[in-house]
Amino acid sequence: MGFNSALTDAGEFGLYQRLLCFVFLLTAIAYLSLSYWIQIFILMVPNHRCRDGDDPLTAGTNGSKCGTGNFSANGSGNCPQGWEYDFSTLFPTAATENDWVCENAWRVYVVHTFYWVGSILGQLFFGCLTDRLGRKKTFCWVVLLSVLSNMGTIMAPDHMTFTAARFLTAFGISTISTTSFMIVMEYTGPRNRTIVLCTWAASWTSCAAMLPWIAYALSNWRWLLCIPFLPASILLFVSWWVPESASWLMTKGQVTKAAELLHRVAEVNGKNLSSQYFYDRLVSSTLESNGTKPEKKESFVQTSLGLVKYPNMRKKTFVLLISWMIIHLCYNGNSLQTSNLPFNTYVSFSVGAFLEIPVNMFCILSLDKFGRKWPDVICLYIGGVLGIISGCISQNAEHEIFVMAMLVRITFAAGTNITFQYTAELFPTEVRGRGLSLQRMFGAIGSCLAPTVVFLAEIDRLLPMLVLGCLSLIAGSLIIILPETTGHQLPHTLEEGEKFGAHENFCSIFSSKQKNETDDCSAKFGRDNLAADVPEGTQGVFILTAKETEAKL
Repeated sequence: MGFNSALTDAGEFGLYQRLLCFVFLLTAIAYLSLSYWIQIFILMVPNHRCRDGDDPLTAGTNGSKCGTGNFSANGSGNCPQGWEYDFSTLFPTAATENDWVCENAWRVYVVHTFYWVGSILGQLFFGCLTDRLGRKKTFCWVVLLSVLSNMGTIMAPDHMTFTAARFLTAFGISTISTTSFMIVMEYTGPRNRTIVLCTWAASWTSCAAMLPWIAYALSNWRWLLCIPFLPASILLFVSWWVPESASWLMTKGQVTKAAELLHRVAEVNGKNLSSQYFYDRLVSSTLESNGTKPEKKESFVQTSLGLVKYPNMRKKTFVLLISWMIIHLCYNGNSLQTSNLPFNTYVSFSVGAFLEIPVNMFCILSLDKFGRKWPDVICLYIGGVLGIISGCISQNAEHEIFVMAMLVRITFAAGTNITFQYTAELFPTEVRGRGLSLQRMFGAIGSCLAPTVVFLAEIDRLLPMLVLGCLSLIAGSLIIILPETTGHQLPHTLEEGEKFGAHENFCSIFSSKQKNETDDCSAKFGRDNLAADVPEGTQGVFILTAKETEAKL
């Protein structure tokens, strides 16, 4: 694992990594979070009714919202004089401005659907580019595309143009989180990767908590769409400084460039090591691992198929994709349910976001101590049980419904955060961009299904949370299959990814056996030697104890 030892020499979480984490990643996720929640807010529809002469607008009375009469949750018919909206609870949105209600309500669902279809296709397209063209180039392109398409949304004259603009926005922005996360993760040592995750989560949570009040203050959906331009401008400005992934360069055989980047990292971190030092270190370790005979270079398509070609990689890939789709469905389904709670929309969304802060603290305090797998499983199980219970509460118990919805939000948020980091650590560097983008694509599929699950409330109010609860239990059960990654070096090649966790015990947790086996092999770097001496579950990895750190260095 020559790159990992070279990264240790350069500094695993010095000033350079802190700048990447707390400036670059923080801003990138702020841009993503604002764009995600704005998509929900600009298409919300408040209580409304047909315009009927000078009759005053009275929210909450019975009648037809799609025919003459007062407000109602149901109804159909035509409104020749248009609609009146209750803006006491929500600001004017794109849906209200264009009267996408009643017989035109389908237009809102079309926009949402194409947004998530754009996210799916964007993950697939740009995910391949991240592993082919590099992390940095892809990141710059997706930021530029999303900014331009966001501007197109503001100026869209009709529904078709509006839908196309939202499609392109999602097509670009969907890859921002994975690309920025990969760049930072691939420059960070094992003991500090949880900090990266918590920075990701803190940025997402903070923006989600602030956005409802920004929307309330602006009270205009076009001005609201301008808010993401601020973090986007910062990202485009700092892009010249953000490095390409040295780990990715190594997988492409660009050792000289990788050595230069590691030299820059070491220099900023206050270490006086030349680029020639890193070049010699990387070359010697590569020869030690591969032997003097050069490896046969596989094509881009062949490495992509490696995700499903090898049995252990195939198992992990399928489990990660299915579980992530379910987790995203649960999180987004719960978020959509927030607008249906018997409380003020702004308060409900803001409280739900603020309650995710304890989730970040939980991740900081538990993930490095207890691992990724079991905290993830426990959160998903608790969320599943709470979801089922909340689906059985009487609909008249408004406060109990709100409290349970917030508790479920916390557990689903924890599952989302932990699984996202978990996945980034399980996919090898060689295919990490494609793997994470494929994962995000499946997450977008789950998001597409979330409105359908929430719509089950039209049949029975108990159904949505019951379904989400059961799905959460399924996702937790799938995660148990995966190997633990805490304290382990990231796998770089498909070979290392295939061996990683291949023989880990099904219920392995803080295994002392795993620690002892790692002690015996921590000083060995060659893949062949490691494979011969230790179970593949610990191949190329180490638990960060003082003894093992000394052996590693």
